[in-house]
Amino acid sequence: MITTKKPLRDHGEIESQEVLQNLVCVFESKGWLNQTLRIRRRDRRYRIFCSRKKFLAYRINDNCHVRHGFPGWPVCIITVDQIIDDSEMARFPSTEPSARDWLRCINDGDFELI
Repeated sequence: MITTKKPLRDHGEIESQEVLQNLVCVFESKGWLNQTLRIRRRDRRYRIFCSRKKFLAYRINDNCHVRHGFPGWPVCIITVDQIIDDSEMARFPSTEPSARDWLRCINDGDFELI
């Protein structure tokens, strides 16, 4: 009899699946799954999107003097395999919400649709 062991998933993969699944549930319950939303949270504007495969939070650049073509930047990307947030992308301490902060924010309605 041959048995094979399933490879162990690392903690980060399990956490990303859990956070994404929770976001999917919230977006689905509000009828927002697979839609891009523009929101304001704590005087900052974002575009957010959630599908069964990924969640994206994109900060909209409020500086009118930046040249065309740089409208913003991603601050949080969640897939079933990984979480990438602004703290990992920036060279300085981030003031952007983490993946868990986004989940709380959206679940609690701590934002304004614009």
